[in-house]
Amino acid sequence: MFLSPPSLQYAPAPPNSSLLSPETQLFQLVQWKPPLFACCLKLNFDGSVYHDGSGRASIGGVIRDKTGRVRAAFAERTEHAPPGIVEARALIRGLQLALRHFPGCWLVVEGDDLMLVKLLRGEYTERRIPPATQQEIIRLLGQFPACQVDHILREGNQVADALCHEAYQQPGNREWVGDVRLPQTVWEKARDDAQGVEYVRICKPKPPRCHISIPSLVC
Repeated sequence: MFLSPPSLQYAPAPPNSSLLSPETQLFQLVQWKPPLFACCLKLNFDGSVYHDGSGRASIGGVIRDKTGRVRAAFAERTEHAPPGIVEARALIRGLQLALRHFPGCWLVVEGDDLMLVKLLRGEYTERRIPPATQQEIIRLLGQFPACQVDHILREGNQVADALCHEAYQQPGNREWVGDVRLPQTVWEKARDDAQGVEYVRICKPKPPRCHISIPSLVC
């Protein structure tokens, strides 16, 4: 049902995922999934911020259909800001791109910024982005006949991430629409997603709980 608008290293999962024993380490298989309906498109967005004094920041996003085919994408540098604000810029840019080229589509929006997603879904109240930015996102979401905002782990958001890094390679705002050739690294990630490649997310094992028995004092 559609809702009203409200660096890890990646490696493909091994053929036998049981090689990663739960007794030694915890893991999760992550996979990008296309939208369910032919009338629906999916927008994946991401933001990149360097904290090395270089002032570098970028945004990227990709719009794909039910078959996993890339319908549009963008990559551009942006002003340095906290990660939440940069992620919000990426979402706004992606929504504007979708409205310009696919105004009547149903839209699924996916990002790996969990707090931003929860904020837009009404599940989080702390202000992570300026109120005006949040209102602009909600306004843009309201332009679609139906929309849904979802969270995806970083391993499943690799095409948008690759577009962020592509923005650092060449200056200027870059945009691809229709059957145009994407940069090689971006194309490879999109191909893997369309083929259903799964990725392994390694999680830190939680320490076992310690139960300390304190004898009662008898007076």
